[in-house]
Amino acid sequence: MAAERGDRMFYDEFKLHKELVFQEKSGNRLEHELHHHDALEFHVLLENEARFRLVDRIYEGKPGDVFLFRPFEPHWNLAKDPDRPIRWIGILFSPSIVRFIPDGHRLLAPFYAVETISPHLPASSPAARAIHRLAAQAVAEQRSRTVGWEAKQLALLIDILIHTLRHSAVRRPRRESGPLQGSERAEARDESEHGIFRSISYILANFTEDIGAELLVRITGRKRTLFYKKFKAVTGMTPNQLIRRLRMQAAVFLLGRTDKPVTEIAFECGYQSVSFFNKHFKAYRDLSPREYRKSVRGNA
Repeated sequence: MAAERGDRMFYDEFKLHKELVFQEKSGNRLEHELHHHDALEFHVLLENEARFRLVDRIYEGKPGDVFLFRPFEPHWNLAKDPDRPIRWIGILFSPSIVRFIPDGHRLLAPFYAVETISPHLPASSPAARAIHRLAAQAVAEQRSRTVGWEAKQLALLIDILIHTLRHSAVRRPRRESGPLQGSERAEARDESEHGIFRSISYILANFTEDIGAELLVRITGRKRTLFYKKFKAVTGMTPNQLIRRLRMQAAVFLLGRTDKPVTEIAFECGYQSVSFFNKHFKAYRDLSPREYRKSVRGNA
């Protein structure tokens, strides 16, 4: 996110160079420039009270809480008391990783339904308790590095995503009579957003295919102008921007983890022109696909 200093906004942007990261961290900062990135992220608060800061709001965090952040949403976690440093497990992963999970795109809905799903999972919820247990297991796997530890981490991530999705799907009962009040109006709004979520789900499942705007409009059942407005409100991007971002994230995975030729990867990611693929990738990573692959192999 952006942090204000005087009349200027500052961004600290980084890119995720591994498709899945579990990392235990600590800190006692009371202020920090908000950052944003193209990964999906959990913060699993382990110790002491924190403030989870977004551009337009601050959440008070207590040990046991879980927070999730959507791609490109500036944010930061801060200690509430500098003498009581916070400790947390950070989970970052690329949305494209769900390509390898059956119906995996459905697990990402909580990260994109920003107008209707809170990013805060309170410690009292069964989902938060389960996520704490699973995140701790994933960190232990990474420390041990026994045979199959990375596969185990992926399995634990899938379980975390399922708990998050089921938590977000819990709905309050509606009143039997009378006009809609307060939370019920919000619930009615939730219903109206489902078409947008369906279009996002469709993109996540088919982003390597040729997806026309008219198809997405039909999926939502909205008028074209309203569809674009609501889609950007939910994701922070246009449909084409989201499609391109997912294709680039898939390309990063394939370039770093396979020996497939660049041309084959371009087609597999949905590009009909290798030159367009190279152009988009260079804009995304500041390297050509071949340069990126070389740098990844060199670091390895």
